Amino acid sequence: MLEYTFSIIHKGCWTADLNDAFPGVRATIIYSYRLTGTSITMVEVTRIDEDRLDDLVDWLEDHPVMNTSQLVTYDEGRGKAFISLSGDYDTNTVPVLNVLLRNDCFPTIPATVARGREHWSVLASSHEQVSKAHEELRQIGSVDVDSLRSPNLDQLLTDLTGVKEAVQNLSPRQHEVLSRAIDEGYYDSPRSCNIEELAELDSANTSTVGEHLRRSEAKILKAVEPMLERPAKASPQKN
Repeated sequence: MLEYTFSIIHKGCWTADLNDAFPGVRATIIYSYRLTGTSITMVEVTRIDEDRLDDLVDWLEDHPVMNTSQLVTYDEGRGKAFISLSGDYDTNTVPVLNVLLRNDCFPTIPATVARGREHWSVLASSHEQVSKAHEELRQIGSVDVDSLRSPNLDQLLTDLTGVKEAVQNLSPRQHEVLSRAIDEGYYDSPRSCNIEELAELDSANTSTVGEHLRRSEAKILKAVEPMLERPAKASPQKN
């Protein structure tokens, strides 16, 4: 079994154009599947202001690869929206997920979209499957390989369980402050907000917000530590 992690600028797709039209917005492809020739996609969008939400929904619907775009729900406090998309890809591109699945490469986590690139992590059973998928992906965009390795699946499941438990063990306030920090771009590089701005959003002082973040980070990083002891062997191949 191989774990293949890569990013792609998907030419002609909405993912490549999103941040040109809406700088700073982040998107996660929650799921995507093909039904009777139409691709159905659910997207989570973060860091979007309510006054730009309608513009975003309209922009997605007007994109050449899309037929319809519909707002499902919006959390004003966290600037987070879920948007349902449908498209027939009547252009010279195809969904990345279609390329992966027909080559027996299966995503392990939802793909994220940032700065015009889709970020994917998939599992495949052979180098041949990865190679075929990679060559097909190069036909629809510019691909950067982040890593290609043979994961220890038993250990991976153990590690992920530990991280999940660490997140579940956060107090409600720690979870709230950490989630807001992520949504507002506190952990982006460069940062989209600072600790003072987070404190204003939280109606708390900076030392309180900082303490919640430090305690949350300590719990999660302690659970992540075993993963750091087994670094991935990255492939040098770039396209």
